Amino acid sequence: MPTTPPATDGAAQNCAVINPYALAELLVGRKIPWKQLPDVPRVLEQILGTPYAELFDPKYRGPLYIGLRLNKNLQLERTHSPLLDVEPEAVENDAVSNIDATSVRTLGDLASYFRVRDVASIAIDCANVVDPSRLTLVLELPDEVRYRRLARIFTKETVRKIAYDPQAEGHANDDWTPSGATWGDAGRFFNETAEFFDPVQGAVANCYYIAALSAVAWAMPYRIAQTTRATGQNQDQFFDMVRFYTPDGGGAIDREIEVSETVPLGAGGGFIYCRSSEAGEIWPAVYEKAYAKLKTGTTTDHPDITATAWGDCVWATAQLTGGTRSYYDTASRTGEQLWQLVRSHSLSYRTFHPMTAWTYATGDASPDKVDYASAHIVGSHCYTVLGWAYRNCKQYIVLRNPWGNTEATASVLDATLSMYDVSWWRPITLNVVDGTFAMEADAFKRYFAGIGVAV
Repeated sequence: MPTTPPATDGAAQNCAVINPYALAELLVGRKIPWKQLPDVPRVLEQILGTPYAELFDPKYRGPLYIGLRLNKNLQLERTHSPLLDVEPEAVENDAVSNIDATSVRTLGDLASYFRVRDVASIAIDCANVVDPSRLTLVLELPDEVRYRRLARIFTKETVRKIAYDPQAEGHANDDWTPSGATWGDAGRFFNETAEFFDPVQGAVANCYYIAALSAVAWAMPYRIAQTTRATGQNQDQFFDMVRFYTPDGGGAIDREIEVSETVPLGAGGGFIYCRSSEAGEIWPAVYEKAYAKLKTGTTTDHPDITATAWGDCVWATAQLTGGTRSYYDTASRTGEQLWQLVRSHSLSYRTFHPMTAWTYATGDASPDKVDYASAHIVGSHCYTVLGWAYRNCKQYIVLRNPWGNTEATASVLDATLSMYDVSWWRPITLNVVDGTFAMEADAFKRYFAGIGVAV
């Protein structure tokens, strides 16, 4: 059996990306029946105002990465969103545009529109010779124009709901309510118990924490617990206590956070942020609220949920379990070594230590310069590692996207797997749209930057 190189902290990475399905529902103000739609990518394009192929990599500066940017080292970092500083274009209908296409006859005619003196400085996204006499060009719009167009969809109020603004950091511990939202009790803490498919990320870029919640619910289901105390005179009001640990601290408690079960709800009463895949269940939202209170240090019961955006999924896992972190990069390991690593933390095919994995901040940062959109994998995103499989002489790693949607399509297994879940065999059907998929270990190595565990 091949040996696995030792863990390295060099693989740690802060990740952040917004769930596009939750973001789309926030924009239209209602729940969308995604599984009933014949063409989900086109619906997302129309609502989010962005080509589907440009949604999953921050190099395109799309709406899933609002409040974030790639630095010169191709790592994602938080930033003040330019959308907070621009006014949207005044457009009454689709026929109105601020460029008259009939007036553009030479490249020089674009100079005033792109606000440059030298047209040679205009960035070209794509150039293609279509026949012996024609060359087609796709040009990148100037940032100012791009942001004015995006601001039609993503108003300042919307941006403040979904993106943390570092310039407002001094107000992070204030009593906070998103514009147009109310804090309300949306259901029961548990329907049955904590299950790995319960946590579904909402319209904020905290994929790392939701993936960690799912990992703990799967590998250590009894760690997710409801500890409550009555606060109302007739025992009709309750607070939950969520315990967070010091990572690598040998089980030392960091803080015990108390929160009520009210969470931010949109105008139609739907969840804006984390929700459960099971209707009427709220434990994932309560755990997210408690984490926001931990992150901000606020003493109010209304913490800023956007402050949870951007983080390390292994660190978050250790905060939930008190475990010691180990990080493993993929670049220095073979696919088989990564597969064996998952097996070493699994029993009967399922992980018994909570494991997570994360992609590169952008496909351009990967050794193979991968295209995330074509593989239906998301850049700067964290996934839960559920276990492993071996079919037809191929090694697979089983993962879950915390969106509860958008499974990878590159080198994946189409089958039903059974994994031993604590005391019973649980079937996992991979051809059902729920975010779960099994990817060949060699493909996992290409598309993912690292994998980690908290023991």
